[in-house]
Amino acid sequence: MGSRSITIQCWKCGKTLRNLLLPFSRYEECSTCKADLHACICCKSYAPGLSDACSEDRADFVLDKEKANFCDFFRVNTKAYSKKDDAAAMAAKASLAELFGEELEEDKLESATPITEADKALDELKRLFGDDSE
Repeated sequence: MGSRSITIQCWKCGKTLRNLLLPFSRYEECSTCKADLHACICCKSYAPGLSDACSEDRADFVLDKEKANFCDFFRVNTKAYSKKDDAAAMAAKASLAELFGEELEEDKLESATPITEADKALDELKRLFGDDSE
């Protein structure tokens, strides 16, 4: 059985991952966020509405759908990423922090979209040197 390459989007961070070889190894992971790629959540059979979250009847039950597994029925879902709207969760955390007189860390209030290492470095420089241009 020969291998072929595929381009997918990481299910967790949305980063485009090019030239990945199929079949995936259990150890395949996203180069950006290190999320496991041979995981239920990245499979075409993943169906969160079902009791075991899998449309493949013969597959063994997997408890953690986001962790690597040994499922023989795994088929890559190239579009497994779906942007999560966690604005309600962040608002709830902010309300709790306010209730208890605490301040939330800036990292927790960042949007769910991934930022590049260069953007992180620039933000850190602005923080260190007090850039008030924003």
